[in-house]
Amino acid sequence: MAVDRRPALKTRLLLAALGAVSFAARVVPRHRVAEPMCRGLGVFWYLAAPAARHAVHDNLRHILGREPTRQQIVGVFQNGLLNYWDIFAIPHFSLQRVLELVDIHGLEYVVSGVEQGRGVILCTGHLSSVSFVGQVFPALGYRITGLLERLEPPELYEFFSRQRTALGARLLPVGTAALRELLLALRRNELLGLVTDRDVTGTGPFIQFFDAPTRFPDGPAALAVRTGASLLIAVCTRKADGRFDAWIHPVPSVPLTGNTREDVLHVTRAIASSLEYHIASHPEQWTVFQKRWS
Repeated sequence: MAVDRRPALKTRLLLAALGAVSFAARVVPRHRVAEPMCRGLGVFWYLAAPAARHAVHDNLRHILGREPTRQQIVGVFQNGLLNYWDIFAIPHFSLQRVLELVDIHGLEYVVSGVEQGRGVILCTGHLSSVSFVGQVFPALGYRITGLLERLEPPELYEFFSRQRTALGARLLPVGTAALRELLLALRRNELLGLVTDRDVTGTGPFIQFFDAPTRFPDGPAALAVRTGASLLIAVCTRKADGRFDAWIHPVPSVPLTGNTREDVLHVTRAIASSLEYHIASHPEQWTVFQKRWS
């Protein structure tokens, strides 16, 4: 008897809805219509998601060192929807149009890292529309590989992977199997774009982050220590006019001792410290909807 391998009806309906949103992102004017719409819908998301609302409240409390205002919490939800809209829009943009929307600060550090010939690791976070702004690297002619958290059902992962890779970026599912591919990319002197502000595996070391320790992924630091690749911070922030700033700079230098475990820990702390600065400067654009501190 033949086995029906089609996705479940619920999944097919979800994919149809996501496809419709992606189509809308192609035809709806971005700054004039889509952005006000996302900000309005962000208020409804805030009201309808008590667990996420509690997590954002707790995250902002750690970042700000005080109780956040309702407006600041709502702002995270609004920015989250703006970021999702940008993901849906990626396949409908040309590389030239992406470059027109992003002001890049510090590209010379990427150029210098590539010239050294051991690859470049770009450490980023859930700050502003990182998936969209990351398309500047393929637009500039660089090959870049990143990781994407696994989603269920698999068809949902595949949909978002296609959205994010439509302009030339390469994504691998998070997991130990991706390590070999990341190492090969560095050996080819390519770029890695790794989100480093949330430990989805729950296995990273505890690092002081803002006012309390929390687990941090140490994979980027381990790759840099192991390979000698250039290690950079690369984050973005959204401007009021709908455009973006991309900020690139080296991770603060950490003297290496030769003790791999200790070196990885110290480099991870330096990454966390750098991300603190950028997140604290734009806390409403840090779109993490899970409690970052236990």
